[in-house]
Amino acid sequence: MPPSDAQAAQQPIVVPPLSAEEEDQIILARITNDERPLRRVIKKFHNYTALSHAPIVPPVPAPGAPVPSTSVEDAREAFLVELASFQLMLRKSVMICEAEARQVEEYQREKDRINDEHGTLRGQIEQLKTGLEHEQMLRRRKMEYDFVAEKVNTLPSREELEQTIKSLENDMAAIRAEHDTQNRTIQAQKSALDNIVADLGSLRFMGKDREAAVSSDQSPEDTPAPETADAPTNATEGGTAVPEKMEVEVEEGEEETVPDSVVPAEEAGEGDIEMGEVEEPEFKNKGKKKREEELEEGEASDASSLLSDPPDDDD
Repeated sequence: MPPSDAQAAQQPIVVPPLSAEEEDQIILARITNDERPLRRVIKKFHNYTALSHAPIVPPVPAPGAPVPSTSVEDAREAFLVELASFQLMLRKSVMICEAEARQVEEYQREKDRINDEHGTLRGQIEQLKTGLEHEQMLRRRKMEYDFVAEKVNTLPSREELEQTIKSLENDMAAIRAEHDTQNRTIQAQKSALDNIVADLGSLRFMGKDREAAVSSDQSPEDTPAPETADAPTNATEGGTAVPEKMEVEVEEGEEETVPDSVVPAEEAGEGDIEMGEVEEPEFKNKGKKKREEELEEGEASDASSLLSDPPDDDD
Protein backbone atom coordinates (compact mmCIF):
# COMPACT_ATOMS: atom_id res chain seq x y z
CA MET A 1 0.00 0.00 0.00
CA PRO A 2 1.49 3.36 -0.94
CA PRO A 3 2.18 5.72 1.90
CA SER A 4 -0.21 8.31 0.55
CA ASP A 5 -3.14 5.88 0.65
CA ALA A 6 -2.19 4.82 4.15
CA GLN A 7 -2.11 8.40 5.30
CA ALA A 8 -5.50 9.04 3.70
CA ALA A 9 -6.94 6.00 5.44
CA GLN A 10 -5.53 7.09 8.75
CA GLN A 11 -6.88 10.67 8.45
CA PRO A 12 -10.49 10.97 9.62
CA ILE A 13 -13.15 12.30 7.25
CA VAL A 14 -14.05 15.85 8.17
CA VAL A 15 -17.78 16.59 7.75
CA PRO A 16 -18.52 20.33 7.38
CA PRO A 17 -20.85 21.60 10.03
CA LEU A 18 -24.39 22.44 8.98
CA SER A 19 -25.74 25.93 9.16
CA ALA A 20 -28.74 26.84 11.24
CA GLU A 21 -31.00 27.03 8.19
CA GLU A 22 -29.89 23.58 6.96
CA GLU A 23 -30.46 22.08 10.39
CA ASP A 24 -33.93 23.63 10.48
CA GLN A 25 -34.72 22.19 7.04
CA ILE A 26 -33.50 18.72 8.08
CA ILE A 27 -35.53 18.81 11.27
CA LEU A 28 -38.60 19.97 9.36
CA ALA A 29 -38.13 17.17 6.78
CA ARG A 30 -37.75 14.59 9.52
CA ILE A 31 -40.89 15.82 11.19
CA THR A 32 -43.01 16.04 8.07
CA ASN A 33 -41.75 12.80 6.45
CA ASP A 34 -42.93 9.52 7.91
CA GLU A 35 -39.85 7.23 8.09
CA ARG A 36 -41.56 4.21 9.64
CA PRO A 37 -42.14 2.37 6.32
CA LEU A 38 -38.53 2.94 5.37
CA ARG A 39 -37.39 1.61 8.74
CA ARG A 40 -39.53 -1.48 8.34
CA VAL A 41 -38.06 -2.10 4.88
CA ILE A 42 -34.55 -1.73 6.24
CA LYS A 43 -35.34 -4.11 9.12
CA LYS A 44 -36.77 -6.74 6.76
CA PHE A 45 -33.76 -6.36 4.49
CA HIS A 46 -31.35 -6.91 7.39
CA ASN A 47 -33.31 -10.02 8.48
CA TYR A 48 -33.19 -11.44 4.96
CA THR A 49 -29.46 -10.82 4.56
CA ALA A 50 -28.75 -12.28 7.97
CA LEU A 51 -30.56 -15.52 7.06
CA SER A 52 -29.29 -15.80 3.51
CA HIS A 53 -25.61 -15.28 4.42
CA ALA A 54 -24.35 -17.21 7.43
CA PRO A 55 -22.14 -15.13 9.64
CA ILE A 56 -18.47 -16.02 10.07
CA VAL A 57 -18.84 -16.07 13.79
CA PRO A 58 -22.16 -17.63 14.75
CA PRO A 59 -24.02 -15.68 17.32
CA VAL A 60 -24.23 -17.12 20.80
CA PRO A 61 -27.84 -17.18 21.90
CA ALA A 62 -28.56 -15.91 25.34
CA PRO A 63 -29.58 -18.48 27.86
CA GLY A 64 -33.29 -18.89 28.01
CA ALA A 65 -33.83 -16.77 24.78
CA PRO A 66 -36.06 -18.32 22.09
CA VAL A 67 -34.28 -19.47 18.94
CA PRO A 68 -35.72 -17.89 15.77
CA SER A 69 -37.18 -20.45 13.48
CA THR A 70 -37.71 -18.31 10.39
CA SER A 71 -36.36 -19.59 7.12
CA VAL A 72 -34.72 -17.66 4.31
CA GLU A 73 -37.79 -17.92 2.10
CA ASP A 74 -40.05 -16.42 4.72
CA ALA A 75 -37.62 -13.56 5.31
CA ARG A 76 -37.39 -13.02 1.57
CA GLU A 77 -41.20 -12.92 1.18
CA ALA A 78 -41.60 -10.56 4.12
CA PHE A 79 -38.95 -8.27 2.63
CA LEU A 80 -40.62 -8.27 -0.79
CA VAL A 81 -44.03 -7.52 0.71
CA GLU A 82 -42.63 -4.66 2.76
CA LEU A 83 -40.76 -3.37 -0.28
CA ALA A 84 -43.93 -3.49 -2.40
CA SER A 85 -45.87 -1.57 0.23
CA PHE A 86 -43.06 0.98 0.38
CA GLN A 87 -43.12 1.33 -3.41
CA LEU A 88 -46.88 1.82 -3.28
CA MET A 89 -46.45 4.50 -0.68
CA LEU A 90 -43.83 6.21 -2.86
CA ARG A 91 -46.11 6.10 -5.87
CA LYS A 92 -48.85 7.53 -3.76
CA SER A 93 -46.53 10.31 -2.63
CA VAL A 94 -45.47 10.93 -6.26
CA MET A 95 -49.11 11.15 -7.31
CA ILE A 96 -49.76 13.52 -4.44
CA CYS A 97 -46.81 15.68 -5.53
CA GLU A 98 -47.99 15.68 -9.13
CA ALA A 99 -51.50 16.58 -7.99
CA GLU A 100 -50.09 19.37 -5.88
CA ALA A 101 -48.03 20.59 -8.85
CA ARG A 102 -51.16 20.52 -11.00
CA GLN A 103 -52.99 22.39 -8.27
CA VAL A 104 -50.20 24.97 -8.19
CA GLU A 105 -50.45 25.38 -11.95
CA GLU A 106 -54.22 25.59 -11.71
CA TYR A 107 -53.86 28.14 -8.96
CA GLN A 108 -51.45 30.16 -11.09
CA ARG A 109 -53.80 30.00 -14.06
CA GLU A 110 -56.71 30.99 -11.84
CA LYS A 111 -54.64 33.83 -10.46
CA ASP A 112 -53.79 35.03 -13.97
CA ARG A 113 -57.44 34.73 -14.98
CA ILE A 114 -58.50 36.69 -11.91
CA ASN A 115 -55.91 39.36 -12.67
CA ASP A 116 -57.10 39.57 -16.27
CA GLU A 117 -60.70 39.68 -15.14
CA HIS A 118 -59.76 42.32 -12.60
CA GLY A 119 -58.20 44.46 -15.35
CA THR A 120 -61.23 43.87 -17.58
CA LEU A 121 -63.60 44.79 -14.77
CA ARG A 122 -61.54 47.89 -14.02
CA GLY A 123 -61.81 48.94 -17.66
CA GLN A 124 -65.55 48.23 -17.60
CA ILE A 125 -65.86 50.31 -14.42
CA GLU A 126 -64.09 53.20 -16.14
CA GLN A 127 -66.38 52.85 -19.15
CA LEU A 128 -69.42 52.71 -16.90
CA LYS A 129 -68.19 55.76 -15.01
CA THR A 130 -67.75 57.65 -18.30
CA GLY A 131 -71.19 56.49 -19.43
CA LEU A 132 -72.68 57.58 -16.11
CA GLU A 133 -71.15 61.04 -16.46
CA HIS A 134 -72.48 61.24 -20.02
CA GLU A 135 -75.94 60.18 -18.91
CA GLN A 136 -75.87 62.70 -16.07
CA MET A 137 -74.91 65.41 -18.54
CA LEU A 138 -77.76 64.34 -20.84
CA ARG A 139 -80.14 64.39 -17.88
CA ARG A 140 -79.05 67.91 -16.93
CA ARG A 141 -79.47 69.03 -20.52
CA LYS A 142 -82.88 67.43 -20.67
CA MET A 143 -83.91 69.20 -17.47
CA GLU A 144 -82.65 72.50 -18.88
CA TYR A 145 -84.47 71.80 -22.14
CA ASP A 146 -87.68 71.04 -20.26
CA PHE A 147 -87.28 74.26 -18.26
CA VAL A 148 -86.69 76.31 -21.42
CA ALA A 149 -89.56 74.54 -23.20
CA GLU A 150 -91.86 75.35 -20.29
CA LYS A 151 -90.79 78.99 -20.48
CA VAL A 152 -91.31 79.00 -24.24
CA ASN A 153 -94.76 77.47 -23.89
CA THR A 154 -95.75 80.26 -21.51
CA LEU A 155 -94.88 82.84 -24.19
CA PRO A 156 -97.40 83.76 -26.90
CA SER A 157 -97.28 82.11 -30.27
CA ARG A 158 -95.09 83.25 -33.14
CA GLU A 159 -98.03 84.72 -35.06
CA GLU A 160 -99.08 86.78 -32.05
CA LEU A 161 -95.54 88.02 -31.56
CA GLU A 162 -95.29 88.96 -35.24
CA GLN A 163 -98.60 90.81 -35.02
CA THR A 164 -97.41 92.61 -31.88
CA ILE A 165 -94.16 93.55 -33.59
CA LYS A 166 -96.03 94.81 -36.65
CA SER A 167 -98.37 96.86 -34.50
CA LEU A 168 -95.41 98.32 -32.63
CA GLU A 169 -93.69 99.12 -35.92
CA ASN A 170 -96.86 100.81 -37.17
CA ASP A 171 -97.09 102.81 -33.95
CA MET A 172 -93.46 103.81 -34.28
CA ALA A 173 -94.01 104.86 -37.90
CA ALA A 174 -97.07 106.89 -36.88
CA ILE A 175 -95.10 108.49 -34.05
CA ARG A 176 -92.27 109.33 -36.45
CA ALA A 177 -94.74 110.82 -38.94
CA GLU A 178 -96.41 112.83 -36.20
CA HIS A 179 -93.02 113.96 -34.95
CA ASP A 180 -92.05 115.07 -38.45
CA THR A 181 -95.37 116.87 -38.83
CA GLN A 182 -94.88 118.60 -35.49
CA ASN A 183 -91.36 119.60 -36.49
CA ARG A 184 -92.60 121.03 -39.79
CA THR A 185 -95.41 122.84 -37.98
CA ILE A 186 -92.99 124.24 -35.41
CA GLN A 187 -90.61 125.35 -38.14
CA ALA A 188 -93.45 126.98 -40.07
CA GLN A 189 -94.72 128.73 -36.94
CA LYS A 190 -91.19 129.80 -36.10
CA SER A 191 -90.64 131.25 -39.57
CA ALA A 192 -94.04 132.96 -39.41
CA LEU A 193 -93.20 134.37 -35.98
CA ASP A 194 -89.85 135.60 -37.30
CA ASN A 195 -91.65 137.29 -40.19
CA ILE A 196 -94.12 138.89 -37.78
CA VAL A 197 -91.29 140.16 -35.58
CA ALA A 198 -89.50 141.54 -38.64
CA ASP A 199 -92.71 143.22 -39.87
CA LEU A 200 -93.29 144.69 -36.41
CA GLY A 201 -89.74 146.04 -36.40
CA SER A 202 -90.20 147.57 -39.83
CA LEU A 203 -93.54 149.09 -38.76
CA ARG A 204 -91.85 150.50 -35.66
CA PHE A 205 -89.15 152.16 -37.72
CA MET A 206 -91.78 153.43 -40.17
CA GLY A 207 -93.72 154.91 -37.22
CA LYS A 208 -90.61 156.65 -35.95
CA ASP A 209 -89.96 158.08 -39.42
CA ARG A 210 -93.54 159.33 -39.65
CA GLU A 211 -93.33 160.87 -36.17
CA ALA A 212 -90.15 162.63 -37.20
CA ALA A 213 -91.91 163.85 -40.35
CA VAL A 214 -94.95 165.07 -38.34
CA SER A 215 -92.73 166.86 -35.81
CA SER A 216 -90.87 168.55 -38.63
CA ASP A 217 -94.20 169.58 -40.23
CA GLN A 218 -95.34 171.15 -36.95
CA SER A 219 -92.21 173.36 -36.66
CA PRO A 220 -92.72 177.29 -37.06
CA GLU A 221 -92.64 178.82 -40.54
CA ASP A 222 -89.90 181.34 -39.74
CA THR A 223 -87.51 178.52 -38.75
CA PRO A 224 -85.18 177.97 -41.63
CA ALA A 225 -85.42 174.50 -43.05
CA PRO A 226 -82.29 172.41 -43.32
CA GLU A 227 -80.81 172.28 -46.77
CA THR A 228 -81.25 168.55 -47.22
CA ALA A 229 -83.42 166.65 -49.57
CA ASP A 230 -84.79 164.32 -46.92
CA ALA A 231 -86.17 166.86 -44.40
CA PRO A 232 -89.74 168.21 -45.19
CA THR A 233 -90.11 172.04 -45.43
CA ASN A 234 -93.86 172.58 -45.20
CA ALA A 235 -96.08 171.96 -42.21
CA THR A 236 -99.29 170.00 -42.37
CA GLU A 237 -102.36 171.93 -43.52
CA GLY A 238 -104.37 173.38 -40.58
CA GLY A 239 -101.58 172.47 -38.11
CA THR A 240 -100.12 174.81 -35.54
CA ALA A 241 -96.40 175.46 -35.39
CA VAL A 242 -94.61 173.89 -32.43
CA PRO A 243 -91.14 175.04 -31.34
CA GLU A 244 -88.37 172.51 -31.67
CA LYS A 245 -87.49 172.80 -28.00
CA MET A 246 -91.02 171.64 -27.07
CA GLU A 247 -90.79 168.38 -29.01
CA VAL A 248 -91.00 165.35 -26.78
CA GLU A 249 -89.32 162.07 -27.60
CA VAL A 250 -91.56 159.06 -27.57
CA GLU A 251 -89.93 156.17 -25.80
CA GLU A 252 -91.00 152.57 -25.57
CA GLY A 253 -93.82 152.13 -23.02
CA GLU A 254 -94.34 155.92 -22.51
CA GLU A 255 -97.00 158.26 -23.91
CA GLU A 256 -96.22 161.42 -25.82
CA THR A 257 -96.96 164.48 -23.59
CA VAL A 258 -97.30 167.91 -25.22
CA PRO A 259 -98.42 171.06 -23.37
CA ASP A 260 -101.98 172.15 -24.10
CA SER A 261 -100.80 175.62 -24.96
CA VAL A 262 -98.69 174.29 -27.78
CA VAL A 263 -100.89 171.46 -29.10
CA PRO A 264 -103.69 172.66 -31.43
CA ALA A 265 -107.30 172.30 -30.39
CA GLU A 266 -107.96 169.64 -32.96
CA GLU A 267 -105.21 167.44 -31.56
CA ALA A 268 -105.96 168.12 -27.88
CA GLY A 269 -109.06 165.95 -27.95
CA GLU A 270 -107.25 163.02 -29.52
CA GLY A 271 -105.77 160.21 -27.45
CA ASP A 272 -102.07 159.88 -26.75
CA ILE A 273 -100.01 158.23 -29.43
CA GLU A 274 -98.31 155.13 -28.15
CA MET A 275 -95.07 153.62 -29.27
CA GLY A 276 -95.24 151.88 -32.63
CA GLU A 277 -98.31 153.91 -33.81
CA VAL A 278 -98.18 156.39 -36.66
CA GLU A 279 -100.05 159.64 -36.81
CA GLU A 280 -102.02 159.72 -40.04
CA PRO A 281 -102.75 162.91 -41.93
CA GLU A 282 -106.17 164.50 -41.46
CA PHE A 283 -107.24 163.74 -44.97
CA LYS A 284 -107.09 159.94 -44.17
CA ASN A 285 -110.15 158.04 -43.15
CA LYS A 286 -111.07 158.86 -39.52
CA GLY A 287 -112.25 155.34 -38.78
CA LYS A 288 -108.95 153.86 -39.85
CA LYS A 289 -107.04 156.39 -37.77
CA LYS A 290 -109.14 155.59 -34.71
CA ARG A 291 -108.49 151.87 -35.20
CA GLU A 292 -104.75 152.39 -35.40
CA GLU A 293 -104.78 154.50 -32.25
CA GLU A 294 -106.43 151.68 -30.31
CA LEU A 295 -103.71 149.19 -31.19
CA GLU A 296 -101.05 148.62 -28.54
CA GLU A 297 -97.38 147.96 -29.11
CA GLY A 298 -96.79 144.44 -30.49
CA GLU A 299 -100.45 143.92 -31.50
CA ALA A 300 -101.49 143.25 -35.05
CA SER A 301 -104.68 143.66 -37.01
CA ASP A 302 -107.30 140.95 -36.94
CA ALA A 303 -107.50 141.02 -40.69
CA SER A 304 -106.53 137.82 -42.40
CA SER A 305 -103.06 137.75 -43.92
CA LEU A 306 -100.37 135.28 -44.84
CA LEU A 307 -98.55 135.96 -41.58
CA SER A 308 -101.59 135.86 -39.29
CA ASP A 309 -103.04 132.63 -40.66
CA PRO A 310 -101.72 129.54 -38.81
CA PRO A 311 -99.99 126.96 -40.98
CA ASP A 312 -101.87 123.87 -42.05
CA ASP A 313 -101.15 120.61 -40.19
CA ASP A 314 -100.80 118.76 -43.48
CA ASP A 315 -97.60 120.66 -44.41
